[in-house]
Amino acid sequence: MNLDRPTLPGGLPFAGSLRRDFAFRPIDGRLELQLADVLDAAESTPEAVSGALMASLASLCGAVPERAAVDALCVADRQFLMRHLASLLTRHSGWFEAACSHCSARFDFPLDPLALPAKPAGEGFPVARVRIGQRQVRLRVPSGGDQIRVVGLPEAGRREALLRGLELIEAGTASGLPGRLGPEQMARCEAALEAVAPELACQVLAECPDCGGQNRVEVDPYRVLAHDPDQTLQDVHHLAWYYHWAEAEILAMPRARRARYLQLIDAARGMSQ
Repeated sequence: MNLDRPTLPGGLPFAGSLRRDFAFRPIDGRLELQLADVLDAAESTPEAVSGALMASLASLCGAVPERAAVDALCVADRQFLMRHLASLLTRHSGWFEAACSHCSARFDFPLDPLALPAKPAGEGFPVARVRIGQRQVRLRVPSGGDQIRVVGLPEAGRREALLRGLELIEAGTASGLPGRLGPEQMARCEAALEAVAPELACQVLAECPDCGGQNRVEVDPYRVLAHDPDQTLQDVHHLAWYYHWAEAEILAMPRARRARYLQLIDAARGMSQ
């Protein structure tokens, strides 16, 4: 086993332990266009994330990815995978843009999102325990499937609906959650879940080069959902025009090889060395 390989901060239960390994498919034009089709068809961000991971993962926790397993991943694991997918897809992923909160100037700053810290899962993951009155309640850390389940519900009742769907009820026992959850009870449940759930850093401090002000900038873990397939189509057009290759042949090329052919075309036309 390659110990340098990244692993999920949470993972999926398997035979009494947690599996955290994953691998992506090689990035080629077919996958780039497939992802664009998946994202266009998705009705919500959680659905888009599941579709993107199903299209791009070669293995997940020791198995061929299945939709049920992708949906069962906790939210931080899905964000972690989407961040890795973005690093594979985005050609210029080392720079981000922000607006200074002090002087309003727009500026770019370098950042490797994969270097941002991730809090690993706590003891007991994926189950949290919390006492509500005289009741001991067991809750499962929210997953992508839970997000999909509640995304269409009215915002006012979404938090409670999410929590009720997380409760683990043992056979022959009454539900631990009371008939109605007040704000304090919901806060206690959420705090217990946060204590065991993994978490990704999604904010960084960036200095404005104009005024020197420090800015707290959000780093969207789902930014790969904005991936534009137009560059892939332009690559296909250039290679087909110059070499007369079929679209299927070009899309099947590893991305690095496709890029090298484009460099050779530019060099032949005197546009680069």
